[in-house]
Amino acid sequence: MGKKKVFYLDPDERKWTMKDLGFSWEVIDEPREGKKEIEGIFLMKNGKIRELFELPNHCIVCLDPLAYNDEHDSVFCPTCDEWRETSCDDPDCEYCLARPAKPSLCE
Repeated sequence: MGKKKVFYLDPDERKWTMKDLGFSWEVIDEPREGKKEIEGIFLMKNGKIRELFELPNHCIVCLDPLAYNDEHDSVFCPTCDEWRETSCDDPDCEYCLARPAKPSLCE
């Protein structure tokens, strides 16, 4: 079996086609003799390949960059409007105690 390339594209918001990215199915099906192959898994969002080192700073759901809320000492995704860190177990925690359900509800 030959080398594989796996691209994960968001099917719900797909705006990019093979043609938009400069590819065609004919090129993919052609023999690649004498050409270097790149093997691996690639994550794409809005036509840009996300590097592995970028992923910890991006939302696991939408792949958009995460933000930090100083008031509640927590990371959140502005696009999904969801916290990406759970509240702590301390019932007296000044940061988690008054944290709203959605980051957009912060003052």
